[in-house]
Amino acid sequence: MEFKSRIFATSRGSTIDAIGEGRYLVCNPAYCFMVHGLRQAHEAVQRQEKSAL
Repeated sequence: MEFKSRIFATSRGSTIDAIGEGRYLVCNPAYCFMVHGLRQAHEAVQRQEKSAL
């Protein structure tokens, strides 16, 4: 079973979930993708939020 823990969520629906071994699942209301490293996950959410404006 894969570990999953929500670590960040925005009011626009973007989320970051830790899924283990340094991997993070970055989601918005339309789709999800996996990145390695919390910094990459946070930067991805920032890009998504900026493009949604």
